[in-house]
Amino acid sequence: MADERAIEVAGEALLLLAERALYWPRARTLAIADLHLGKADHFRRAGIALPAGGTGHDLERLDALLARTGAARLLVLGDLLHGPIPDAPWLARWRAFRARHAGLAVEVVAGNHDRALRRQPLRAQALALSAVHAAWLHEPPFVFVHAEEDAPADRPGYVLSGHLHPVLRLPGLPRLPAFRFGASGLLPAFTAFAGGLAIAPAPGERVYVCAPDAVVEVPLPRRIARRAPRT
Repeated sequence: MADERAIEVAGEALLLLAERALYWPRARTLAIADLHLGKADHFRRAGIALPAGGTGHDLERLDALLARTGAARLLVLGDLLHGPIPDAPWLARWRAFRARHAGLAVEVVAGNHDRALRRQPLRAQALALSAVHAAWLHEPPFVFVHAEEDAPADRPGYVLSGHLHPVLRLPGLPRLPAFRFGASGLLPAFTAFAGGLAIAPAPGERVYVCAPDAVVEVPLPRRIARRAPRT
């Protein structure tokens, strides 16, 4: 098994990575969804005891993926943040990440947790983002959104989204983050600190789970035409 899988979607070559990311070679774009920076800090401020280091771990994974792919752009399909932008430890880690990748364009299609990117534009500048797209980004043949319902009806393109944190349970294994491609595409949550919504793939869809160090295509049953009863 390999830790990446080459597929074709809407006529474009894409690379699925076991670290729950998608690479679009032609655009030199690494796409992820649901980074949720500062999620653990948010819970600790609410009095819920959680270990530190989650954001640092996620950013180290991003470091490795950027080095591996040579991406010129990081595109986050919503929920870059988890809450406000306080002076918290995660912010220093993010600034250090941006310093390490000063030439990297970082764009965000704003999600439901990214209110601070709109409400605190001056504080958002501290994140050194190249662009914040309000609801969707159209780059043919794709429309990038956070939630699938955010895609504009009058903008043709294959929709790629996040938001749902899709997972799939296989026999004898824990739930695994999953990519799903059918009428639209769904990316798993990038952060390791995320729950998941169990998906029920439909016949004809393509589903790939992110196992440790492997991207595995899951064979799905095909719809079988019913035979007419004998008379």
